[in-house]
Amino acid sequence: MLHDLKLYGENYDKMESGKKSREYRLYDEKRRLINVGDTIRFVRLPDMDKFLYADVVNIEVFKNWYDCYAKYFEEDFKDRYSSIQDVVDDTYNGGYYTEEESEKYGCCCLTLSRIRKNR
Repeated sequence: MLHDLKLYGENYDKMESGKKSREYRLYDEKRRLINVGDTIRFVRLPDMDKFLYADVVNIEVFKNWYDCYAKYFEEDFKDRYSSIQDVVDDTYNGGYYTEEESEKYGCCCLTLSRIRKNR
């Protein structure tokens, strides 16, 4: 199955270059439809003029952002944040998700492979 998700420029560019292989999202109704083996088409924001495709190889679900980010902090966040709590704070203060949404749905880490420009 094909799913569409949007990525802001910096994260899109990291994925395109192969530096990013995990995507962290709210585990809401839309993300609960994603299964291992599905393909995600990532659309680059803000222009929405570029696309990347990736296959989902693993989905990990967490009750909160702290636990979600802690698992791969050293690999995915240590170069930009000084602590796991800083990543959590950015999630809320950066306008990505609210604490209420997070408490309601939990969050997930999607591990991706075969990043490519064509389906």
